[in-house]
Amino acid sequence: CQPGRPTLEPSTGGREQLLQNLRKEKSRNAARSRRGKENFEFFELAKMLPLPGAITSQLDKASIIRLTISYLHMRHFASQGDPPWSPLREGGNNCNKVRRTSHSLVTDIFEQHLGAHLLQSLDGFVFVVSQEGRFLYISETVSIYLGLSQVELTGSSVFDYIHPADHVEMAERLGIRPHLRAEAGCQTSHESASSSASTSSLAGTPEPASSSPCSPVSELSERGFVIRMKSTLTKRGLHIKSSGYKVIHVTGRIRCRPALVPGSSRPLHRPMGLVALAHTLPPSTLNEVRMESHMFVFRVNMDLQVTYCENR
Repeated sequence: CQPGRPTLEPSTGGREQLLQNLRKEKSRNAARSRRGKENFEFFELAKMLPLPGAITSQLDKASIIRLTISYLHMRHFASQGDPPWSPLREGGNNCNKVRRTSHSLVTDIFEQHLGAHLLQSLDGFVFVVSQEGRFLYISETVSIYLGLSQVELTGSSVFDYIHPADHVEMAERLGIRPHLRAEAGCQTSHESASSSASTSSLAGTPEPASSSPCSPVSELSERGFVIRMKSTLTKRGLHIKSSGYKVIHVTGRIRCRPALVPGSSRPLHRPMGLVALAHTLPPSTLNEVRMESHMFVFRVNMDLQVTYCENR
């Protein structure tokens, strides 16, 4: 400063405003950095999911978390059940030491895609439901039969996608305790009769009867039942806005894991969930019923009076 000339200093209010702006800018930069790091972690997590990149790149954060949790539960379901499901074949690394022929290479390539071939050949879709009632896995072929996506269903509650009148049926097949079904949102018969036209979304997840193990091998295993599941397909296969229902025939078995119970000499198993194959049952019209030579057709009204009868 030159002597005799006044210096310009910012006022107290100006200094406070400047400091406040600097703090805001620093806070915005820190928040932007946190969001960037968080988005990167979610992006890396999505890439680890066993899904095509075209799908994982479109997932939101909630879907990534839901699918990741389902995948981890599915790994536990596969490894802890009896028998364990292991992708490793006998031989391990020794197989790489053997000189491969063209036939063995073709076989290896086919086995890599064997799961997709099996799904395409099945007249239905495959799903795995935990004993809590959540889809751990459902094949992508579900979109062909119900119009629903694999990503939407995985990790969701099965009770959100079946008819309210079938909630008790599904809960019984999964082994959910009766006194916990109301908390799970499973409607009883008299409740579902009045609301069969509407769908209900479960607020929570049913709690399984995990404290009591399965009976020995005589009572676990096979399951076969019919339920109604949501569908967004019309008869022509076109998507519609409002969801209807399709009749699904479910066949499968309860997967259990060995359980050690003190004081018991019998081998006991605890249920882990249901592994099933689902077939859609199309509604058949009278013209589609096969008529044998010893059959004839007649019609009656509501008073059971015959209004029509074939000559035969």
